[in-house]
Amino acid sequence: MRRTVIGIGALALVASVGTLNAQDHPHLAAASGVPHGIPRICADATVTSVASGSWSAPSTWSTRQVPGAGAAVRVASGTRVAYDVVSDAAIRCVDVEGELRFRTDADTRLTVGTLTVLETGRLEIGTVDQPIAAGATAELVVADQPIDTARDPEQITGGLIGLGTIRMHGAVKSPTFVRVTAEPLARHTTLQLEEAASGWAPGDKLVIPDTRQLRQNERGTSYVPQWEELSLAAITGRTATIALPLRFDHRGARAADNRIEFLPHVGNVTRNVVVRSENPQGTRGHVIFVMHPDVDIRYAAFKDLGRTRMGVLSNTEYGTDGGVRRVGTNQIGRYSLHFHHAFGPRTPNPSGYQFTLIGNAIDDASKWGITIHNSHFGLIRDNVVYNSRGAGIVTEDGNESFNVFDHNFAMRSEGSGEFAPRSGYGGATGDPGGEGAGFWLRGPNNTLRNNVAANVDVFGYGIAAGAIEAVRVPTFKGADNSKNGEFTTIDAVDTPLLEFSNNEAYGAIQTGMAIGWNGIVKGLRVWHTSRNAITAFPADRLEIDGAVVRGDPAVLSGAFENPTGIWFSNYVAKTVTVRNSDVQGMRVGVASPFFSRIDAEPGRGDGVATVENSFLRNYVGIAVATAYRPETTQAPVKKGVIRNTRFEPLAGVTPAMYPAAAISMNYGMSSGDITLRDPLVVYDFNGKAGDTFRVFYSHEVPATAAPACNAPRADIGGFVCAGDDGLQESRR
Repeated sequence: MRRTVIGIGALALVASVGTLNAQDHPHLAAASGVPHGIPRICADATVTSVASGSWSAPSTWSTRQVPGAGAAVRVASGTRVAYDVVSDAAIRCVDVEGELRFRTDADTRLTVGTLTVLETGRLEIGTVDQPIAAGATAELVVADQPIDTARDPEQITGGLIGLGTIRMHGAVKSPTFVRVTAEPLARHTTLQLEEAASGWAPGDKLVIPDTRQLRQNERGTSYVPQWEELSLAAITGRTATIALPLRFDHRGARAADNRIEFLPHVGNVTRNVVVRSENPQGTRGHVIFVMHPDVDIRYAAFKDLGRTRMGVLSNTEYGTDGGVRRVGTNQIGRYSLHFHHAFGPRTPNPSGYQFTLIGNAIDDASKWGITIHNSHFGLIRDNVVYNSRGAGIVTEDGNESFNVFDHNFAMRSEGSGEFAPRSGYGGATGDPGGEGAGFWLRGPNNTLRNNVAANVDVFGYGIAAGAIEAVRVPTFKGADNSKNGEFTTIDAVDTPLLEFSNNEAYGAIQTGMAIGWNGIVKGLRVWHTSRNAITAFPADRLEIDGAVVRGDPAVLSGAFENPTGIWFSNYVAKTVTVRNSDVQGMRVGVASPFFSRIDAEPGRGDGVATVENSFLRNYVGIAVATAYRPETTQAPVKKGVIRNTRFEPLAGVTPAMYPAAAISMNYGMSSGDITLRDPLVVYDFNGKAGDTFRVFYSHEVPATAAPACNAPRADIGGFVCAGDDGLQESRR
């Protein structure tokens, strides 16, 4: 495996002279664990640039010597320094007040403890107009140096901290990830790609996910992975030749006629601009952007970064006198690539985005791969996040707004166990976003389109990450939402997703998507999930439109394997609609408590659960779970409607404890609960116009049932009455 490097011991990009104080952002203490500001670790510079010139030229420096190991370097305001050396000598720190630009036509390596780019400073490691040339490698290495906790008790140094202008641009890899067109099977030495690859080169590290639908005894601690890391030997058009044969099969999802419908993706995580830790087992570096940075990073790799670990956080604590009471051992906010209260440049970019991440690779993050925290209006596109912990791509607080996550690939995210807690901001576990997700969004006010999550422990998309209500969102680009006049308040519970369209999740994963917000989920593709393809938590108005779900029927040979396509998982869910969807190969297509306990909360009472214009080929098409009676006699009762939906049986699977059916209402009721509900109403069953009827729970035979109600239907598990009238007669 080839590694590209950028050397930094403690790499801190800080964009203002002096210290970033908590008084500037009083909400930092609660939200971020950085109540006492960012230290100027290099304020006591031993070497200062006195003229513009090359780093390697003694005349550039105040000492008339090139900075060496242990130096504290200041690139002074008004000077431009061209970094032009390959050095493993660990510089203690660099403050950039002027400009530090890496050569683009030759190999470079800077090894440094903390790199601080101040508000007046500019760091360039390639630009859009002049990227690092394909034949060169620019490395920024975070040196393995202990953090000085006396000066920096919250351990924000030891990495890249940016408040100024940051540009990174490596040689373009296009695409950064791509679907294959033929099943990659064990012993194969080539991969057939959906499109020709440009910029891929021999020695590049490729990754391909485990695509299996895991059985009960294959998940959690029993999981034996079948993802693979590959070395590219040659690339010719759409054919990638790998150095060693594949060890495992990476099969796709199949239709009823055994035709392959979906195939996995392969990602390329090699770049020629690299930010990495010198020693992943030592003091790992991290990258953080704060306040008003101007950041545009493209085709760079962030390798072996992050110090915050998955699990219970341990932050530095202070006494009432402001003194350090205890130094934290698992400090929050030290992630691989982190936008932390980054409000964008004071003069907005012409692109319309406050920050840009395009085509990058994040490989081996200690916790989260890309973290967007109280930062807004960003473009996150074409990135590959591989081998993260907790989650691959994250919005941390829930107020993050107007970010666009477009065509990113999140693969491998280790989680906190088989039954990972939904932890909110820590919850009982103190481990926010620790479930093991591809994308973990705590709030709804962002756009997700064309993304792929594969081979992550629990959730492809965890968009129900915690109970939040009123949050501050910026009213304009560059706004600081801690300041009056620069924010508006929204109800995050009631705010719909800005956009969620054409995303995909698959392979060695428990749940494709878990969502607790309102809005429209459009065109989601989910295959080979072992629990649920889509889980809808309590939502007032949620529409699932055009979902395609594929299970592996071979897995259903185990009687205890019960994957579900779409599961409305909570009785207090209100109006949920599934339309134009296609669910096949699952034990249950759609499972829902269509009739719910409804608390008499003003404005959030009734609702209709609807499945319409859909196709379901599963052991059970629709299963209606046990319902509770209303909390009050005044509370409205939810309706359940199935309209113009076709059902086909799934043959050749092991029977479960309940019989196969198109619609099943054979669930038992709560002990002593004999209250009748409104029935499920079915219109145009199996696409046959006029085939309309009501289905009751098996014990709910209406006392005034017409003779037609006595006619059983073999494909319905419940008591069937013709027509859709007489709904009130079941309310007693």
